[in-house]
Order: sequence, then structure tokens, then C-alpha cells
Amino acid sequence: MKIEFVFDIAYPMSYVAFEKLKQHWNQPTAKKIELLPIQVLPEIPEEGLNIYQYLTEKYGTKEADRKLDMAKFAAYSQDLTVDIEHMKRMPNSGLAHQAILALDNTFDQYALTQAIFHALFAHGKDIANHDELKNIIEGMGLDGNKVLRSIQHKEINDKQAEITQYVRSFGQHPTPFYIVDGEIWDKTFDTLELKQLLLEDTKSVA
Repeated sequence: MKIEFVFDIAYPMSYVAFEKLKQHWNQPTAKKIELLPIQVLPEIPEEGLNIYQYLTEKYGTKEADRKLDMAKFAAYSQDLTVDIEHMKRMPNSGLAHQAILALDNTFDQYALTQAIFHALFAHGKDIANHDELKNIIEGMGLDGNKVLRSIQHKEINDKQAEITQYVRSFGQHPTPFYIVDGEIWDKTFDTLELKQLLLEDTKSVA
């Protein structure tokens, strides 16, 4: 069974979904769950986006507040520390995604993903800033300069483009979600269904 987790690290609901995934994964399944970071808003400027203003212009103030509150309470349900003010600004996630893809070790990818989520939503760090990202990488014991240098390689850009094209081939779908054996599996926030999926996968790799 092939399981792929599609997410944008700048989306708070991706943070929630990642934490749900972490509750159930173990060494055998982790090697079978591929992380597919994708920038949902490719038009986002390098300096980031005022997401509250963006949502207000698109849906109105009331709906913008509701969407932020939903994300906040979803995070609290997983005992995640989030700051609502940090959620109102969405950074450009391209550099962070490339840093994750530059790591060959699955467990390093998971660890860096978690560290970036926490830095962004709990502490409001600008993950699009080269120096900030370097500090996050080094905070988990990796060589920040080496990882960020590897991002400059064409193969990382090609890999990101390939993932983006692959995910978009499934059509528009709210992020985050899973792709299981080539089909969208959208029970991302159903704890019992997710547990069952991963248990099935454990049996398939046992």
C-alpha cells in the first residue's frame, strides 16, 4: 500500500493533520508514508500574504473569522500551541518545502516538518527567511548550510515541480489530504479511519 500525505506547511489545518498522522505512525509505516509538500497558492508573493485580508476579500469578514476560528479550535483539539495572530499572515512556503525535500532520510523529513510547523504557528517565525529556516534546521541537529545549499540543485526544483504536477493531476481538492494507492483518501481528520488505514499498512509491510 502506498500512502502519500499532501500538505502545505503554511496551512494551519495541515499542522493539525500532521499531528494526527504522528499519533499513529511507527517505523514500518513511516517508511511507506511519503510527504508531498505543495504550495496551494503558487501566486503568493515572496514576502508572504495577509491571509486574513485575502479571506475577507474572498468570503467576507464573518466567514474569514469563522475559518480562522475553525483552524484554531482544530489545533487546540490536538493540544497544539497556536497563536491566532501568526495565522493571519501566510508566508511563502516554497523554501521550507524545498528544505524538506532536500533531506534523504524519512525521519529527518518528519522531524523538520514538525519543527517548521511549530516555529511558524507557535512562534510566528518567518519560514520564508533563509536565516530563520537555517536556525530551525540546525535546531534539530542538522547542518543548516548544507541543507540550504542542496536546495539550489536543479534536482530539488525538479522534484518540487514533479510533485506539484502530480498532485494537481487529481484536480482541485482541499488541502491537506492523502493519496492512497493512487486515489484521493479524504478522511484526513477522522482519527479512527486514519488509525485503521495505518494498521492495514503495517500489516502490508510486516
